[in-house]
Amino acid sequence: MNDQIQLAERWKGLDLSLLPIDEVDVRILSRLRDNARLSNVHIARDLGISEATVRRRIQALEDKGIIQGYSCYLNYHLIENPVKVYVHLSLDPSRRESVVGKIVAHSRAIAVYRVTGDHDVLAVMFFIDMSELHDFLDRYLQMEGIREVRTQIVMSPYKGVPWTGV
Repeated sequence: MNDQIQLAERWKGLDLSLLPIDEVDVRILSRLRDNARLSNVHIARDLGISEATVRRRIQALEDKGIIQGYSCYLNYHLIENPVKVYVHLSLDPSRRESVVGKIVAHSRAIAVYRVTGDHDVLAVMFFIDMSELHDFLDRYLQMEGIREVRTQIVMSPYKGVPWTGV
């Protein structure tokens, strides 16, 4: 229900005709964000609409690329001792695409962004432990085109991102 409030608040005051979705879609998306395993029948019952409407709407949202997939959230702290790190990179512009390609391809990269400010790239990385982070910094990032590396290790979340597990 919290996600429904967040989605509703996000688009509050907007003319929904400007968006590729309407209020029913928002309500369906809210239910799926809260629990992607809910059946169409369950969602239909919650929203007071037919199961066929829910099924058609979900299919349309998938066809439009609004729903890109379904996932489950893991609590990595119960499995391992994870280290979430923000890696800020300043790059040589002539080598940016090459360096970014290598960072994107790294198995521990969650997200890689082109950013403004003092650095060119922000990589969100998720390592199994500190030794894996050390190896990444000491070996993997020793490539031409990287001018500066700054890291921030996440100590604990005040409000985390559930799909990263941290």
